[in-house]
Amino acid sequence: MCCKFKYLLFFVMILTLAGSLAAQNPGKDNLIHLWTFEDGTLDDQVGVANGEYVGDNVLIDNGDLVTFPNPTTDIGDSWVELPGDAIDLASYEAVSVAAWFTSDEANTLWCALWYFGDDGAGAGVGSNGFCFQPCRGDDVARTWISCGRDTEPYGIEDGVNDPAGEYFDFDLHYVVCQLIADSVIIMYHNGELVGSAPLTSDDATGKDNAIWNISPNFARLAHSGYAADYPFVGIIHEVAIFDKALTADEVSYLYDNFDWSAGLTAVEENDVTALPGQFGLAQNYPNPFNPVTKISYTVRKGEQVKLIVFDILGKEVTTLVNGYKNPGTYNVTFNARDLTSGVYYYQLQTKTGTVTKKMVLMK
Repeated sequence: MCCKFKYLLFFVMILTLAGSLAAQNPGKDNLIHLWTFEDGTLDDQVGVANGEYVGDNVLIDNGDLVTFPNPTTDIGDSWVELPGDAIDLASYEAVSVAAWFTSDEANTLWCALWYFGDDGAGAGVGSNGFCFQPCRGDDVARTWISCGRDTEPYGIEDGVNDPAGEYFDFDLHYVVCQLIADSVIIMYHNGELVGSAPLTSDDATGKDNAIWNISPNFARLAHSGYAADYPFVGIIHEVAIFDKALTADEVSYLYDNFDWSAGLTAVEENDVTALPGQFGLAQNYPNPFNPVTKISYTVRKGEQVKLIVFDILGKEVTTLVNGYKNPGTYNVTFNARDLTSGVYYYQLQTKTGTVTKKMVLMK
């Protein structure tokens, strides 16, 4: 084989390998912001848009952002503020905002998972923002953009509704919401296209829905731009922003492969902490919960198993499982209707070893 041909073959192999690696991480080169919460902080893992807590009923638990109702009002009142000027969606020709989340049934009125823009003094006048709401007052999930109208609130949105309705069923959801210049807004849910809508303007009202009109004033997780809207209640596993419109194949790939980037593996509901080949205990789901939650555990070999719930003082609350189990994965429902709100622990005990995890009951 001549030397020139060897070099050519080597060059082709390098290009093929590079293409293969790029295909494993679609969109990663265009990832500009990523909040995974895996390090126990609200820090942006890619950019410089680090967050700050607002309110007492928000925390990071097991690598997820958890917002829960105020016990005295039974509605959400806490969220996360991000620096809008560090995100500045108006500086791009196209963006995709992707989020993994689990919504609580408390989200029944105009709750937003994220909002980038300006709140129009809290009244929505001149809001100039881009938003995704898992549930609105009209009982649909919706992504929308509203820019330009400086005299009256509302009524100038362009957006996409999901006909499947609200996402507050305690299931894991994945949405991708996109804006392309002044042309179109697009929404995907769980890897599938929901729909798209044109971006429009109206000189008479001042409406001008385009990506470059989104205000860099502020950004929020778990709250919209309107003061009257209730904050989101539930779990936000990941939020990522790309400076491009992801293709349908890229959206589908990211939905099917949680580990495309550091942290996304955390959204798997059945992630099990285990001694390899022996036994494991999954995080309860949902968490926080009210009053019912599911606990999964795995037995790799037949043995005696005990699953116990303790309160924060170490007092045994109940025994969920106590007996011999064959190899397999088991699901147990824990109903805490007679317990008070607070932190509880559940523990899997076998001859192989013991695993303990924390859960939060919020009534």
